[in-house]
Amino acid sequence: MGLRQLASLLLGFFVLAASACGPEPERRLSEAELPAPSPLSVTIGGQEPDTHRLFGTVVSDASAARVEVFEDGRFLGRADVDGGRWSLPWWPGRRALAVEVVARDRLGSEARARVDFQHLTFDARPGLYQPETLLALPTARGVRTYFTRDGSTPTPASALYTGPIALLARSSPPVKWSFVPTTAPLAAEGSRWLAPVEEPPQAAVVRYRQYSGTVPVGPVRTRTFLIGRAPYTLPVLSLVTDAANFFDPATGIYVPGLLSEASPDDPGAGNYMQDGKEWERPVHAEWFESSGARVLAQDAGVRIHGSGSAVLPQKSLRLYAKEDYGPKTFAGPLFPGSAVTEFTRLLVRTSGQDQGMTKLRDCVLQRLLAETRLALQPCRPALVFLDGEYWGLHELRERYDEYYLASHYGVDRKKAVILERFGELDVGEEGDEQPYLDLIDFVRTHDLSVPEHYAWVRTQIDVDDFIDYQVAQLYLGNEDWPENNVKFWRLRTKQTAPDAPYGQDGRWRWLVYDLDFALRSGPAFDSLGRVLEDPSLEAWSVVLLRGLLQAPEFKARFVERFRWHIEHTFAEERVAASLDAAVEELAPEMPGQVARWGQPSSVEAWTWHLQDLRETLRQRPAFMRQSLEQHLGAP
Repeated sequence: MGLRQLASLLLGFFVLAASACGPEPERRLSEAELPAPSPLSVTIGGQEPDTHRLFGTVVSDASAARVEVFEDGRFLGRADVDGGRWSLPWWPGRRALAVEVVARDRLGSEARARVDFQHLTFDARPGLYQPETLLALPTARGVRTYFTRDGSTPTPASALYTGPIALLARSSPPVKWSFVPTTAPLAAEGSRWLAPVEEPPQAAVVRYRQYSGTVPVGPVRTRTFLIGRAPYTLPVLSLVTDAANFFDPATGIYVPGLLSEASPDDPGAGNYMQDGKEWERPVHAEWFESSGARVLAQDAGVRIHGSGSAVLPQKSLRLYAKEDYGPKTFAGPLFPGSAVTEFTRLLVRTSGQDQGMTKLRDCVLQRLLAETRLALQPCRPALVFLDGEYWGLHELRERYDEYYLASHYGVDRKKAVILERFGELDVGEEGDEQPYLDLIDFVRTHDLSVPEHYAWVRTQIDVDDFIDYQVAQLYLGNEDWPENNVKFWRLRTKQTAPDAPYGQDGRWRWLVYDLDFALRSGPAFDSLGRVLEDPSLEAWSVVLLRGLLQAPEFKARFVERFRWHIEHTFAEERVAASLDAAVEELAPEMPGQVARWGQPSSVEAWTWHLQDLRETLRQRPAFMRQSLEQHLGAP
């Protein structure tokens, strides 16, 4: 055996020995055997309005991807990539039709994303829902056009318009105001502001104004768009204003602000509790039907509406049409089926103290009374966007004031009188409360079982209206009444005129509103016994009904009408159908409301409250029949 053969034999022996004495060395996997990386993906997210940077996301587990951007097939450049986000400065061409991004990784994988644009001029097709858009603003020789995307008023310090503005799904500024607390730190649990659980949806808001040097030429123009999404099932109200008007600590009407800081131990103190002209702020309002058709677009004034509900996270608003801002009225068919199409003031209500429960109680219960002649507030559920940020479910309502009475009853608004509670003047002139105070004094001091006494009272109030009003409040078990939420009205006249058109005879009639606390204590709540017998109620709140029930004629009419309402107005089938229709309206949008405000706390909680209301309404007729027999001897 040669030396070379012997060396080879010994080497093999040592290799076998080593293998027997220790573990086998780890074998490298081939590329084919390696786990496959996650697929490469890329998106186009939007354009930052201040920096003009187009941006999106890019995801790949293989390695950092390279992203290239093209406009109509023309290479624009390689994007900066940082932490899964890419961006590139971009000024859209005036005739651009599409932008495309191409991402590639080191494994050779490729992903693409593309957006095709429509071209739209600012004054064309005022519809809310639009595909991805390149928006052109007006220009003119000798002036410059400045624009904003955050709702602020354009000034020469704002962005200068030089070419089309790209409107993409995320082309608005980042969501900001939705994360500003709107209740005091000591607010009660359940009524305390909660941060949105996810970033709320956005609308694209564009405002522009033209300037000659630093001198404005023409008004501020405003438009709202919802880009690249399916329509909401409800109308949309877009409110646009300088953010300080709502959120500044000193002047913002929607926040606790400095007034809360000045009274840190009072959870009810805050900027949002203030009222009056000094707490009115300018706003631009656009109302869109669910189809996206724009019905209303104008500047107006806005204030916080409500007292007890103002401390809740989501607040009701009051809109004012005034010459100070633009048109003197809101003109348009805002309430289908209503003959009234011009409004001086509107409410944008959040369901008051019911916002954390059914969020439809007042609307549904007022609708049930539509077949009476009672004064009611039409209700349109809607979604509100504030400076382009989703602000959740609200209700558009009419406000009770002299303008409401003029449009619904044809009265001279300067002669309209509205009192509240025990006779406090709400609308009218000093002394307008005296006829009502005289009426109450007469009822206190006279036996209305005497026909002549009852006949005189009938010349002062519309008895049928009063009966319907009382029956409605009693049947619905409104616990925030009769010492609160009481308003009544008349036309100021020297003497009542029985033959005058309805509402113009000078007699008192009542206004139904704020039924947020109705039917909260279950079907057996003895509202009739409370009003007739509870000594703790203030005398002014019950004296009129208790006194009138002494009159046999009134009592008979009251009982008869009460029974009629039980059998007709509140018939089980009619009530169920009305509630079902309202639930169907809100259900698609309730998840968004819950995510934005936590009011109600969950869709499941909302469903539970609805079922409780439904069952209370179902059982209420039997208990009210028992109550009539028990307290008024009516079998």
